[in-house]
Amino acid sequence: MATPNALVSQYVQDVKELDSYLTGSPITINGSTLTLSQIAAIALYPPSSSSSPNSVKIQLTDDQHVKAKVAASRAVIESKVAAGISVYGVSTGFGGSADTRTDDPIALGAALLQHQHAGVILPTYAPSSSTAIPTLSSFDSNAFPSPAPLSDPFTSTTMPPPWTRAALLVRANSLMRGHSGVRWELVQKMAELLNKGVTPVVPMRGSVSASGDLSSLSYIAATLIGNPGIRAWVPLPQPSSAIPSTFSTPLSTGTSSPHSSPDLSPFSASTPLPPSADTLDLPTDTLKVDNNGSYALLPAPQALQIAGITPLPLSSKEHLGILNGTAFSAAVSALVVRGARGVSVLGAVLTAMSVEAMLGAKGSFDPFVSEARPHIGQIYSARLMHTLLAGSSFASEHDVEVKIEDDAGVLRQDRYSLRTAPQWLGPQFEDLANAAQVITTEVNSTTDNPLIEPPSASNNQTGQVHHAGNFQALALTNAMDHVRLSLAHIGKLMFVQLTEIVNPAMNRGLFPNLAGGEVGLDFAFKGVDIAASSYVGELNALGGMNVGVGNVSAEMHNQSVNSLALISARYTLTALEVTTLLAASHLVVICQALDLRALSEELRESLPGLIRSSITDTFPSLTDDATSALLVAAIIPALTETLDRTTTLETNARMYKVASACVVPLVTALSTSPVQGAELSALPVFIASIAAGLVNKLTELRCAYLGVQPFAVRGASLSAEGTEVAWRGPAPASKYLAPRTRALYEFVRVTLGVRMHGAANLRGDVFGMRDGLEGEDATIGNGVSVICEAIRDGRVGRVVVGMLEGIEGL
Repeated sequence: MATPNALVSQYVQDVKELDSYLTGSPITINGSTLTLSQIAAIALYPPSSSSSPNSVKIQLTDDQHVKAKVAASRAVIESKVAAGISVYGVSTGFGGSADTRTDDPIALGAALLQHQHAGVILPTYAPSSSTAIPTLSSFDSNAFPSPAPLSDPFTSTTMPPPWTRAALLVRANSLMRGHSGVRWELVQKMAELLNKGVTPVVPMRGSVSASGDLSSLSYIAATLIGNPGIRAWVPLPQPSSAIPSTFSTPLSTGTSSPHSSPDLSPFSASTPLPPSADTLDLPTDTLKVDNNGSYALLPAPQALQIAGITPLPLSSKEHLGILNGTAFSAAVSALVVRGARGVSVLGAVLTAMSVEAMLGAKGSFDPFVSEARPHIGQIYSARLMHTLLAGSSFASEHDVEVKIEDDAGVLRQDRYSLRTAPQWLGPQFEDLANAAQVITTEVNSTTDNPLIEPPSASNNQTGQVHHAGNFQALALTNAMDHVRLSLAHIGKLMFVQLTEIVNPAMNRGLFPNLAGGEVGLDFAFKGVDIAASSYVGELNALGGMNVGVGNVSAEMHNQSVNSLALISARYTLTALEVTTLLAASHLVVICQALDLRALSEELRESLPGLIRSSITDTFPSLTDDATSALLVAAIIPALTETLDRTTTLETNARMYKVASACVVPLVTALSTSPVQGAELSALPVFIASIAAGLVNKLTELRCAYLGVQPFAVRGASLSAEGTEVAWRGPAPASKYLAPRTRALYEFVRVTLGVRMHGAANLRGDVFGMRDGLEGEDATIGNGVSVICEAIRDGRVGRVVVGMLEGIEGL
């Protein structure tokens, strides 16, 4: 079983390995060493339209031993066909129809593809008029209009191209292991599809992942032979101005967001191609092109023609050799577990940052705690979070010991979402590390039936055909079910941390909803809190789902038990996407909390000077240093406690209440000291002075943090006209944070440009807040979306890897 420390270290290795492929390192497959990073590189970064030197391509190994195994396996099939020996899938029918016989293996293979092409792809497509499917309008010229679909017909019924590219890679890697009885030329042709960007359109549903992903893989086989009834995405030689952009596809990796990575064009020409799509005989009336005008959706023969690929007629056993494997289940699982591994590490990072935002204690992650309960996942997750917090001004080393009378009513320890995070995340580290190992094993396995053993002494040099069940993908189902549960647990922790940070009853003195402006007109992250609740509710449903136990009999009861691995992987991908939304929401909330915490810290730092100034102005007889210091020391605890308890009040009312809390400690201090001469009749003036000073200071800090000048504040007095405040910059909390957590905070604030929320509320120019339809048009959700994009495209992952550099023992 993989260890949790492997999860973190392999995550770091994965990010670096992927970046190496994106910068030109070759990917060579040999059947035994395919990695999750290689699958991601091929799946997520398809060839671009121009001859880019950074185009990610695969090459097949030159190892003659590997090629010899493939040739020997193929020779076994050819010898048995020549000898008239009955072999499953070569002379027999399939599955429950294996009691039928034929001596025409090529026709048999075609019949296999035919019956597996049963998937539903919308909108309907007919390659020729002779096979056109009649519609309502065919019968009645006065037919009712077609209703709008409830979901996009094409994307809801077909697999995203990255899944198919990943499956192509996994299947090619498996076939070159020399157990499938196929030719080396077939593996080469599959690699050519990948390198030239031809991606078959495959139905989303229809595989039970037992006897492999038969139906799904049949569309790859049909594309290889150029079946005109099958369509494929293909990069156009040049974007054609004559062809309208009418269709979008996940192959288009470009984005309109100014915050996204540089445009990664979705294809490249790896070999000489026809000069332009305009010179080809394309059906422009039905041709669909992606939004960049770079990928066309065409019948397989035309897609191969554009790419410069010659169709490959399949030989005996090769049809079954392509179909009878777990490639789609394994491919989607590989992409999912890789993403889940990143989310789990990000969950630990966000927990550390939450500790800072909540003024928590590093002591919860002290090595002593985990040594006392030495679950390996807990040990490594605690070590990670403890190290991330080194050097933080907000996170205390341990709870400060005080007398009983000094902490009455104070929560003695951090809440569960922080204090038990290692015990919560640790098991997820363990399960995800194990799932990654299972899937890595699967993508480097032979999952056919039958298996072809090359000639050896054990089989009298004739080769052996083994009828078995390596196509049964329950190992993947179990892994995906566990990953989905882990994502639900990770998401639950993120949600609880988020909602506690937003809640003024739990966030230790931050404004309700993390308002940057006046609390009565700024509800800030309340909507994010609600959205996060919906995300975790969906995650709970997904996490509690056990796909593996829900299988039913299929195919004449031949497939009496089936794994449903691809279905489990699909649901787990949904869980990953929802967890990513939750992580982005959590991160934007944390950054706001850190800014407000820094603002609060500066307000507290101003208290001694403000109190001294008010004492001097109100009580001239109490201005000597010793007396002033005594009174300041007596008053500050009451002020800070009341500041924490009154964050839901409007500023003027709040600060008057805070200032009024000075009275008892001030009078008590004066009554128990030898100081004489204080005019207690001046207390109202003192309270007003403190309150006014606090209001002015909070307004000044809000302006400095949000980049708003005092005169622009909603309801500002005329005296504010001549006042200017220097902006603290986009990342005002940086100086208080641990060096490692500061990196992600500054990435959000500086690199992504997601600013602290509240400027429009402070100015009063939220869209629609003033008379007329005007005001700031940015949304809070847009900031979350920008972060979500950065998580998905790997930029956040690169920052996290940088944060982990130099941490020993991970």
